Amino acid sequence: MTVVYHIKPTLALAPSLQVDADPTARQLRQELALRTRELERERDSLHELTIGIAETLINAMEAKDVYLRGHSRRVAEQAASVAEEMGLDADMVENVRLAGRLHDIGKIGIREDVLNKPSALTAEEYAHVQEHVRIGMEILAPLRHIPDALEFIHDHHERFDGSGYPRGRKGDEISLGGRILAACDAFDAMTSRRAYREAYDDRTAIGRLETEVGDALDPVVFAALRKVVVRRKTLPFIDDLHASRG
Repeated sequence: MTVVYHIKPTLALAPSLQVDADPTARQLRQELALRTRELERERDSLHELTIGIAETLINAMEAKDVYLRGHSRRVAEQAASVAEEMGLDADMVENVRLAGRLHDIGKIGIREDVLNKPSALTAEEYAHVQEHVRIGMEILAPLRHIPDALEFIHDHHERFDGSGYPRGRKGDEISLGGRILAACDAFDAMTSRRAYREAYDDRTAIGRLETEVGDALDPVVFAALRKVVVRRKTLPFIDDLHASRG
């Protein structure tokens, strides 16, 4: 004999459908989503405002010193190009770019007679210049929403062999962004005119930096920097274009 079972269908709703069926819950969820978007917009606006203020300080500082003018922007763009050459993700590239833009803000607290001195610095003057990293970190401390960029800035004068400052970090103890900034900062310093010397050309600068690989510079970062320089992957700058047309 065949037994036939009659199963009564149920109308139970999945939890998400039950929530959708409740007008009050649906309205609350919509209001929460709206408020979340508003908070995200406010956060982005705050981020842009604080970065804008920091960049205004940097522009004011660089405007007073012909030897520093445009330095932060060049380092930022070249550091981002090096990060891309190394295959780093987009967030890392942008954090490196941002750190490059802000890395020298502490020099606003360094005496101009020391920054522009046309001869070798004394031990006291060199120690004074080293203070720009600490000053910069104090200025940027409120920007807690960019912790990676701040770490890179903190590390941009560390050396691969551990003899840098301010924390004497060595090798992989130094943040990767800090190692990238260190190489690009050094390259731009060499290829820019200073009070005590003329600018080196790219080939000469790369040759000089190559002797620092393993001591001051991370070998992997330097290899990427050399490729960027050779391929001219950094973007042209408006100031440079105007100068070349002048």
